Amino acid sequence: MTVPQRKPTPEQHQNLAPEIESLVWGLFKTTDQPFFDGSDCSPTALNDFVHCDEVFDETFRFLDGLTAIWNARNPGRPLRPLSSASSTDAAPALPDQSLMLPDKTDPDADHETAGMNTPLLPTLSESVDQPQPNASVASTPVTMTKPGQVPPASARPTPPATVPTVRFYLPNGRVGVDYAARIDGQIAGRPVRITEVRMPDALGLSFDAAQGELHGIPTSAGEHQLRLRWTLDDREVYSGACLLIINPDPKSLWQVNEPAADAPYPKPHVAQALLTGQGFRIAAASRRGRSHEHAGTFRDDDVLISRIPETDWALMLVADGAGSAIFSREGSRLAVATASDSLIAALSGATGDTLTAALTRWETDPDATQTIGSACHGLFHDAARLAVQSIEQEAQTQCAEIRDYATTLLAAIVNRHGDKTFLATFWMGDGAIAAYGPRGKVRLMGTPDGGEFAGQTRFLDRAALVDQGFAKRIGIGRFADLTAILLMTDGVSDPRFETDNGLNDPARWDALWDDLEPLLATSEPSQSLCDWLHFFTPGHHDDRTLAVLW
Repeated sequence: MTVPQRKPTPEQHQNLAPEIESLVWGLFKTTDQPFFDGSDCSPTALNDFVHCDEVFDETFRFLDGLTAIWNARNPGRPLRPLSSASSTDAAPALPDQSLMLPDKTDPDADHETAGMNTPLLPTLSESVDQPQPNASVASTPVTMTKPGQVPPASARPTPPATVPTVRFYLPNGRVGVDYAARIDGQIAGRPVRITEVRMPDALGLSFDAAQGELHGIPTSAGEHQLRLRWTLDDREVYSGACLLIINPDPKSLWQVNEPAADAPYPKPHVAQALLTGQGFRIAAASRRGRSHEHAGTFRDDDVLISRIPETDWALMLVADGAGSAIFSREGSRLAVATASDSLIAALSGATGDTLTAALTRWETDPDATQTIGSACHGLFHDAARLAVQSIEQEAQTQCAEIRDYATTLLAAIVNRHGDKTFLATFWMGDGAIAAYGPRGKVRLMGTPDGGEFAGQTRFLDRAALVDQGFAKRIGIGRFADLTAILLMTDGVSDPRFETDNGLNDPARWDALWDDLEPLLATSEPSQSLCDWLHFFTPGHHDDRTLAVLW
């Protein structure tokens, strides 16, 4: 018959290790008639051999095969474990090779512990008791004879006394994260002392016997069976095992999948741009979030920066398409593209002339600020209205719902003259717009829209255009000490600031600028920003978009 070749499960490895080690020891010297001549084998060599994982696996397969053959030839009469408590009329068992060790009263016996002395392997075809998580039961002590000495064939060893039961525990670890923990094990309130721990070489951990502690940086995820030696009195040394679970690095669980080839509205997974000249340095970057990579969907964010020729004006716009809206990636693109066209046309014409003239009278004419406010309101309202119309028209053309294109929109117009920077903004949805600097100072240009539940926000639509609170979405400021202007979607603001209160915390903006300033000083600041946007924060895996003027 063909005997299946299978590997032991972690539970079987944990529970059967003592018995299998005992069987392997019996091949050398712990039975009346050992199979191998172990007289020339050093105790250390034998100990290493017995505890080798390859030996365990091969012995397991051997016993598994014997059990399968027995069950095929004797159906209904399964093999049962042989133990000292077995009755004489017990069910058929393997030949009496209970692998007992030399009597410790033998004056020639060396009491160095090196193996197991439990009965033969329990029936492999029957279920094995499941251990508690991260717990293992210790087995029995083993006394070896002196090197080169074999027990007399005429003397059968006396079974040892009952061995104490110990369960060992270790907390879970994580790949790539520092790990330090003591192996916990007690008997009747008495702590045991771990003298040795054997573990895979590639695990990245080491054992400090003096402290009884495992430490290091785990490199391999999974369930790892650690073979150990322990003692209560430093005379008898026992063998046991402990389960250590190493969780994977969360970053390694994220997949990168491509959208369907025939999906509508394809969009590049990353976008970046850089503008310099006429007193402006503006960098922008946008990239697909891990959640979209994992799901194989397109980036929903969009971004646009522009400098208007023959003027002192520049534009910055970002948009975040709603994750629940099937075509929001196109909605964000339409909003950014249409609004920018509208703003460029207005700032290149009469509205731009009106604003420029009013800015020259900012400090001398009390009516200048009112003129600027009225012009900016009309400017942003027209841009938002045209963006909504373009979305509605696309939805009608595709016979889709308008809400399928739902998106936020954050926009800023900037004029730099001398050491003064004029900033006017429009804020619809979540994310953030800020005038940052000098260090320790930030001016938010509005308030993010939040819903009743986490992740909710307000999107650009026709209702927003007629809302009496529309004017509150417009912010105006003129700054002499500005370090940077930043626009970002919530893929950046949520992990960096977490809450609205966090957005108002200058220390958090200082920390963000400490990250960004070196990137902006590189030869390719937009590419550096794009790379930085791939930072990992647990629980925050949305698309990320950032535009910075500095």
